[in-house]
Order: sequence, then C-alpha cells, then structure tokens
Amino acid sequence: MKLEIKNISMASLITSSVPVVVFALGLLGGVVTYLVVPNPQLDPISVGSKLVSIGVFALLYVVIVSSLLVFLTFLYNILTSVLGMKGVVFEFEEVSEHE
Repeated sequence: MKLEIKNISMASLITSSVPVVVFALGLLGGVVTYLVVPNPQLDPISVGSKLVSIGVFALLYVVIVSSLLVFLTFLYNILTSVLGMKGVVFEFEEVSEHE
C-alpha cells in the first residue's frame, strides 16, 4: 500500500510537540555553548548571566527553526498542491507473523 503526503498543515507544526522538542535541543545547545565548552570570553560572565543566555539562546533557536519549518512547509504545499509535483510517498507492506 502506498500513501502520498499532499499537504502538511502549518498550524500542526506550531501547535504540536515540535516546538517543545526544538526548545529542548536549543537548551542542550545553549548548555554546551555557555557551560561545557571552555571559552575564555565567557569566563567573566556570572553563572546567572550564563543561565539567562542559555534561555535566550533556546528561545531564539525555537523561533528561527520554527520559522524555517513553516516556510519549508509552505514551499512543500505550493509545490505539491499548486504545481502538482509528486509529494513524499510511503510504501507499507503487510507482514504476517508466523509462529
């Protein structure tokens, strides 16, 4: 059985768990950038300022990545719906279990 994705809801990208996952990745990237990797330029900054920097980094990361995903979804929908190009096709095969 083959299934083709013709349209992706842009609202589902924003209201689903995708921004939460991206925020978690942003937090991880911020922790690595500001706490784990030694950087002599960040030595004079206090721990509180580093925590605020991690939060701002994560929030900006969510905004940038979510905007990119919405733009790519818009572009995908234009190419598949308006121009009639072929979308992503998934092929499923039914498997019977033998005991």
